[in-house]
Amino acid sequence: MVGWSWENRQIEGGGSSVLHQFIGLAARQVEQENDRWFLWVPVCFAAGIGLYFALPAEPDLYAIIAALIITLSLCIATRRIPLFWVISVAFLCMSLGFADISFRTYSVTQPTLKRSGGFMVLKGWVEKTEARLPRGHRITLRPFKAANTTTKPLPYRVRFISRFDSVPVTGSAIEVRLRLRPVPEPVMPGGFDFSRKAFYAGLGAVGFALSPAKLLDHAPASPLDIRLRAKIDGLRHHIESRILAAVPGERGAVVIALITGERGRIPEATLQALRHSGLAHMLAISGLHMALMAGSLFWLLRMGAAASPTLALRYPIKKWAAILALLGGGFYFAISGGSIATQRAYLMMGIIFTAILLDRPALTLRNVALAACVILVLFPESLLDVSFQMSFAAVTALVAVYERTSKRKTNPVAHSLWSRLVRKGFWYLGGIALTTLVAGITVAPFAAFHFHKLAQFSLLANLGAMPPFGLVVMPSALVSLIAMPLGLEYLPLQIMAWGIDQVVGVAKEVSSWPAASVRVATMPVVSLLALSVGGLWLCLWKNPWRLAGLGIASLGLAMAGNAPRPDLLIGRDGKLLAVRTQDDTLEVTGGTRASYSLEQWLRADGDARDPVLALKGDHFKCDELACVTKVKGKTVAFVRHPAALAEECARADIIVAQIPINRLCPKARVKVDRIDLWADGAHALYLDGQSIRIETVAQSRGVRPWSRTVSRRRKPEPDGNAYADENRAPE
Repeated sequence: MVGWSWENRQIEGGGSSVLHQFIGLAARQVEQENDRWFLWVPVCFAAGIGLYFALPAEPDLYAIIAALIITLSLCIATRRIPLFWVISVAFLCMSLGFADISFRTYSVTQPTLKRSGGFMVLKGWVEKTEARLPRGHRITLRPFKAANTTTKPLPYRVRFISRFDSVPVTGSAIEVRLRLRPVPEPVMPGGFDFSRKAFYAGLGAVGFALSPAKLLDHAPASPLDIRLRAKIDGLRHHIESRILAAVPGERGAVVIALITGERGRIPEATLQALRHSGLAHMLAISGLHMALMAGSLFWLLRMGAAASPTLALRYPIKKWAAILALLGGGFYFAISGGSIATQRAYLMMGIIFTAILLDRPALTLRNVALAACVILVLFPESLLDVSFQMSFAAVTALVAVYERTSKRKTNPVAHSLWSRLVRKGFWYLGGIALTTLVAGITVAPFAAFHFHKLAQFSLLANLGAMPPFGLVVMPSALVSLIAMPLGLEYLPLQIMAWGIDQVVGVAKEVSSWPAASVRVATMPVVSLLALSVGGLWLCLWKNPWRLAGLGIASLGLAMAGNAPRPDLLIGRDGKLLAVRTQDDTLEVTGGTRASYSLEQWLRADGDARDPVLALKGDHFKCDELACVTKVKGKTVAFVRHPAALAEECARADIIVAQIPINRLCPKARVKVDRIDLWADGAHALYLDGQSIRIETVAQSRGVRPWSRTVSRRRKPEPDGNAYADENRAPE
């Protein structure tokens, strides 16, 4: 590929056309960046995955095959024209990503619970048990038989909350009486779709236990993966009990979270302090933890081997240390729960140590791209996972900065011990500041998009918390795991707990500052895409044209606050109605206490109020039958009882009913009743003058394997008052 060139072609009459000049310039730039082309392979692969999720329905198999054949043919036809060949390969990677996620969707399809109602007595194997104190324990069950029904296929996995004292261990076969419901849908159009995530995890129903689980004596043998998980979980629970014996209370809960990944014991106040200060990433076992754990083990092993001249001079101790550190990292990966973030971190660490074994540079963008390719091929759905987006965005930006700052001139002048220590300390704190600044800027768009929240003082919090975390907490965790088989873990755990005290103290102090955490409203998807493409363009290229990424990112930033906000929100169960008041805030009727839907509505609106306050306004005029209010000059009626239908149909422009509407409403332009909500999920209405635009969860999700498809009953004609939603069929 090196040495390719593009010859400017002349048009008749002399002189190069502007188009050919532009193509020639682009071709030369691409040719100069030929060592960076591979970095765009996972980006193009991810683009194909994203295109799949953007479709309103499943693609046809023949279309997938045709796309692969066409793009492969283009690659062969343009192999001698560098610029067009690169573009063809990019489209081929997109087609491969599209085909990969399509096959993944087909391969993980499992039966799911279609509707709530009654209870089920299930027999199954316990796959996972997680503490969710004080609410109880969250148990994942893989059922093999239902005691009270034989007509429906069982979900592959079921997750339920048990508030009983007896907690079954992983791998045991149990019988339990459950009240189950389908995996919940989004609470608003465009909201977080947990059912899509559950679909790829094989989770078909959620609920809670109605009675304690009973162990089965004569159950079928559990699958191999559950037996392996049982062995690992037994070790994890043993480690947790040893930790709590040495460090009880809140400090022990944080120690357990950092070693075994179990965060259910941490008090909510501590979790909130860590989130608001920008230190919550320390609890999620990911690249930082794996690097500190495996990196510390690598350094200790290499230092110990270097102390012996025989080993240091005769044997490749660096490679030995890399192999043992990789095995140690695998052990940490196993006992930490093996979450998706931990899987990515261990894969990245494995690539780094493999590079050391092959005498190649370890920390490069090529290795980051290789790790992304492996993850996306095996688990393409992880592209939509916030941990994937944030972790790879941060790592890509940090490695790109590292590549540009690693070549520093060394000062040959000798310095005293104290001056060297001061200089090392300065570089260490400067490295923390630079790392936090780069990572904070990189992950901020994803935090705003997914969590609608930004920690303003995360730089200061990380400057205060990272030294004890990196120098005390994680090295002590490594020493405690090494010492635990010998019964000598008490002292390193106490040192680790002291370091945790410092980290939590910083979190609580910073989170107490005014405006430490700022809520932001929903960001448009196109804005996040522009910010992501701009950041990748800036990080992945090396020539000056990479600076164009700043312009792309700036465009995305300019669009960040342009997402329209709904004037009415109707809950998926018909119990809540929110309207936008004149002061641009939401006021809600239909409940007396905070609910998950209400919390998510306020979060998406960038509203930091207590949800209870949104329920205590006086915007609605209510009686026992209905509530009435006005929004942008239109009368909105929220009907609870059939006796109110006649009156509200005569005066309301918009009628929302908790009951079916089986009558004509001549004045009403929009009618949303219980049947509509059951069929289409939560509704959002946008009022603009005389126009009323309606969006539903069903529209935003499309007809996909993880979405419900229901048959709609035919309602009375609206007497010419058509809906102002061109995507909604007349009823």
